[in-house]
Amino acid sequence: MRFLILLLLATCAGAEPIDPDPDGMSFYFDTDGVEYCLTLDDWIPGPGNGLAVTAYLLVTRPDTPFPWIQVWEAHAEILTNSYSPPTGLTLTSGAADYAADPDDYVIDLSHALLPITGDATVIAHVDISWLGHEGHAEATFILRSIEDSLHFPDSPGYAVEAGFPIPCQPLFAAWGEVAWINGGCLTGGDEGLTWGAVKRLY
Repeated sequence: MRFLILLLLATCAGAEPIDPDPDGMSFYFDTDGVEYCLTLDDWIPGPGNGLAVTAYLLVTRPDTPFPWIQVWEAHAEILTNSYSPPTGLTLTSGAADYAADPDDYVIDLSHALLPITGDATVIAHVDISWLGHEGHAEATFILRSIEDSLHFPDSPGYAVEAGFPIPCQPLFAAWGEVAWINGGCLTGGDEGLTWGAVKRLY
């Protein structure tokens, strides 16, 4: 079976994050923190047809003079009709996860400090694929604090040094739904497709 990958080249390169507040954390479909709501067309089911989407967990507008992230923490769930749902987030190189629950992330980057890259820093990503027989893609991304967290009891967050937590505000609330694919977005966001975020398989 041959797959031809077509990158949809509508890009937001160099765009300002959509969240105007400092210290945000949410899922986006681009690395600039702009696309949180995707509307994707159905496809005709058949051999070789399908869809793949990459979502990025970002810290936006970090309000710290330090140029790195050493620790971050969040509860992240992805509800999707994908035939093979993702089993977890892909972390950056050198990250160690100390959470017991697979949807909880208590991440230590002490041995591989993550550089802050301007107004949007990728701390993790996830790839979701739909097989050709499905014909319709749906996903809802949920982000909130970890239950009974000592350092971030009310929201996800990060730290530039252990013991100095910086709480983060997800795009819409302290917890709950933050991004959608063919879902009920809370506001009318930019539904353009970012390059590298969506790949149609023929």
